[in-house]
Amino acid sequence: MVTVTVTAKFHNPSLSRRKEWQRATRLYRDTKQFCIDGWENGDFDKSVTTASIDNDLYSAIQNQAIREAKSDHSKDGAVRYRESQPFAVNNQNWELDTTENGTVVVGFPCVSQWWYTPIEVYDDIADPVERLVEGDADKTRLQVYRRGDDWYCTFNIEYAADTSGETPIGVDIGERHILAVTAYGEDESMLVSGDEAKYVRRKYRSLRDSLSEAGALRARNRVGDKEQRRIKDLNHNLSRRLITFAEQFEKPVIRMEDLEGIRENSSWSGVHSWHFHQLQQFITYKAERAGIRVEKVDAYHTSQKCSVCGSMGTRDRDHFSCSECGRGRHADLNASENIAQREGEPCTG
Repeated sequence: MVTVTVTAKFHNPSLSRRKEWQRATRLYRDTKQFCIDGWENGDFDKSVTTASIDNDLYSAIQNQAIREAKSDHSKDGAVRYRESQPFAVNNQNWELDTTENGTVVVGFPCVSQWWYTPIEVYDDIADPVERLVEGDADKTRLQVYRRGDDWYCTFNIEYAADTSGETPIGVDIGERHILAVTAYGEDESMLVSGDEAKYVRRKYRSLRDSLSEAGALRARNRVGDKEQRRIKDLNHNLSRRLITFAEQFEKPVIRMEDLEGIRENSSWSGVHSWHFHQLQQFITYKAERAGIRVEKVDAYHTSQKCSVCGSMGTRDRDHFSCSECGRGRHADLNASENIAQREGEPCTG
């Protein structure tokens, strides 16, 4: 299943629409605050319904406000909403359609009526929007909000992925080699040493230790900021290299180990301080901009199993060998081949 987040700008909504939407954002905030205050004061329990809400919002929007307030209260307890809240409606109570001239409109209830308003469909969202219009996809809740002088809506579109002809790109992230990448079935791979990252860590750790001994705490903090910037630049460069590698192949799909699996299964003590998460984030959003799907896969035994026969093998630093089929391979590339062959959960469209 592919999930695509669509954010679209409303095209020239009338003044009356904008005024009503602005009123709805305030009423939405007040509805959520009413629920939070009632639960905190013991006025009612979590089974509160729209019958207790005394405002002009459509009941579908009131229901969504109650659901969001429950979620906020369960996480944070007493909450004070100081700003207007984007109002939302569940997937069953809004629609997307086209007019006779092909204009895409979004329809949803608000205060006085349902509003059908054109949205601007730019290239990046044209395909998922068309799928939804044609009935080939499902939608999630709709949010409506203001940004500056403009109004926007955002929602997710879900549809079955067409995996025919795809090229799986397996990505292993580690200490000795920060990136080990294989285009499965294409006999192409990329291996990037982790020496630069380790050098940055050693250099700034030494500087921090020296400054701490000297009592220069402010200078020590500045050193930490510089290290973060160096690591961030490195992660940007690494993610760009990976996307460039993937773009050479037909319908690439990038597969990476699930971050939690990396943290739990790694024997390297530095895994918790290294910016695995940041690197994966950069890869994910750059892939999404390039139209490449990204999946997270189970990390279990990707480094121990032979990527050809599936038997447990032996790793000696950078070399992996399999006693069952006799295969020898760079250990991190063997892991990336295993990752490429596993189907995972999509984290981009």
